[in-house]
Amino acid sequence: MTRALSTLLLLCLLLAGGVAHAGFRTFSERDAAVYCSADAGLDIDRVASAGWQTRFQPLPDGKLARGYGHDTCWLRLKLSDVPPRPWLELIPSYLARLSLYQRLPDGGWQRRDIGSWRPVSAMELPLIAASFSLLPHEQTVFVKVQSLALNAQPRLWSEAELAAHNNQRLLQLGLIYGYMLTMVLIALAAWLITRRAQHAKLFGYILAVACHRFATDGMARLLLFPEQPQIALLCNYVGLGAAVMLGCAYFAHLLELKRDYPRTYRLYQLQAAAGAATVLCALFWPFGLAYSIPVTLYAIIVINLLTLPVCWRLWRRNDSGDRLIALHLPTNLALNIPALLLHLGHIPYQSWIQEYGRLADLPPITLLYIGLFLRMRTLERERIEALHQASQAQADSLRQREAREEQADLLAMITHEIRTPVAIIDAASSSLRLLEEDAPAPPVLAQRQARHERIQRALQRMQELMRLAEQHGRADVSDAGLHNRPLDLLELTRRSLEQLDADAQRRFWLQSGGARMPLCGDDQLLTMLLQNLMENALKYAHPDTPIQIGVHRLADRIVWQISDYGPGIAPGQEEAIFQRFTRLAETSNRPGLGLGLHLARRIAVQHGGELGLDPHWPHGASFILHLPKAAHDAHSLA
Repeated sequence: MTRALSTLLLLCLLLAGGVAHAGFRTFSERDAAVYCSADAGLDIDRVASAGWQTRFQPLPDGKLARGYGHDTCWLRLKLSDVPPRPWLELIPSYLARLSLYQRLPDGGWQRRDIGSWRPVSAMELPLIAASFSLLPHEQTVFVKVQSLALNAQPRLWSEAELAAHNNQRLLQLGLIYGYMLTMVLIALAAWLITRRAQHAKLFGYILAVACHRFATDGMARLLLFPEQPQIALLCNYVGLGAAVMLGCAYFAHLLELKRDYPRTYRLYQLQAAAGAATVLCALFWPFGLAYSIPVTLYAIIVINLLTLPVCWRLWRRNDSGDRLIALHLPTNLALNIPALLLHLGHIPYQSWIQEYGRLADLPPITLLYIGLFLRMRTLERERIEALHQASQAQADSLRQREAREEQADLLAMITHEIRTPVAIIDAASSSLRLLEEDAPAPPVLAQRQARHERIQRALQRMQELMRLAEQHGRADVSDAGLHNRPLDLLELTRRSLEQLDADAQRRFWLQSGGARMPLCGDDQLLTMLLQNLMENALKYAHPDTPIQIGVHRLADRIVWQISDYGPGIAPGQEEAIFQRFTRLAETSNRPGLGLGLHLARRIAVQHGGELGLDPHWPHGASFILHLPKAAHDAHSLA
């Protein structure tokens, strides 16, 4: 697409640039003079009288350049070196009312009216610009100019050269508007395919620019409305205002002005309001066009200059599409400034500016389209990459879910298989009580009773674990409702220690900073947390080394810490050990499923606490638990 647009643009510029401008003769200051007046009722007899001739001023380079206004200008043209079958042409083609006055042999004046407000059937030849046939001899003629835009250049032609030049200009305009029609159709196709508002704005903007240019160059009157010239003039002014409004709307969206540059966005709103005023004046108050059009043109120059910093920031993104879009605005401004200044009357009328001004829209629009194409290609590539990443993430999530399901199934199977030996142990323990001797010695009875109680506590804990695994997501306590009640963490610690055998109890060294450590929580879950941490220390600490448990208060929290003398945790694994089903390589020869620490942290978080490693313990592993202290000690432990 980019190559096709570039090739087509180059062809248009080359062929359009080849249109010859030779063959006509211009007027010098000696041969051309002008008199302008607000009185539109002056007649030719008064203007041609000797007393009025002193009011005429030499016309610089034979060109009228007064911008927009409601004055009536009289041109006095002295014809010399008249070619055979001469024609007088006045450009540009949008001059509204022109009246040519030629002296008749009897001393009277012949008047012929022409201009963009006259139908094509009133023209001697169907030409783009206003043209009059002249008598083939030297003479002085007067031209009355009544037009909104008072910029004009008279040119003297021979009939053959004028017709040839008109045909060349039609070819040039055909190429230009064929190219612009291609741009319009591309924007229309983009809107119909995507149904996005920004493409609708672009379609409207390019269409309005094409309509304005088509009417300005006289093509609308010549080809579309030959007998309704007022409609062609309306297309000119309405197209200008609509192009400004839709262009502001589109570029404000494209450059994201409302979000990133609110001040510039407000200026664009003012420019759009000026365009709307031009449309309203064209429809309901044509007299006001002399004021609304200059305001609109000045706004285009000033506001577009103020937008250049935005384009510079867009250029610095280092994306080829963004850079071409950033180049569009300064390119459009640079190519159109001469034509804008000419229409405003700040520079003398130049036919080459008028001729090539219509080409000024083509390079910027081409840059815009190529930039948009490259941006869309980049966005499509990013979309495909995002879809690929999403697919990869979905596949990874599926694999992780399958792994979790397998782990959950394994845990369910283990829970199911534990149920039978637990029942056998429970039945055997009850049978042992029944089969005991009637009167054993007191020491033997005490030992047996102690062992039976230990077996019962172990059974109770295994049954509690199975219940949690079955009812709350297999070791996931996130949905297990907390049964909060006042507790004493120190008392929970002592009860958890009592459930260990005597040899294990002797290894623990309990230190407390007070008689009570009050908190609120679920005693079963907190007991499970403490037992997991104790069993973890017994499992990994070096044999016969002490295990320290400290319980103390710190501000509004209770700190529970257990420290052992073991291999510790390898650097970088401090968080990995709390993940579900995660076991470190150096502990793979120890029994376990990798659930204890994960479950302990989940219980701590549920109680508004934190569980982590103490990095300052130098001998092995030290787990530190922070839990919120009860608000009122006495009430909490009542």
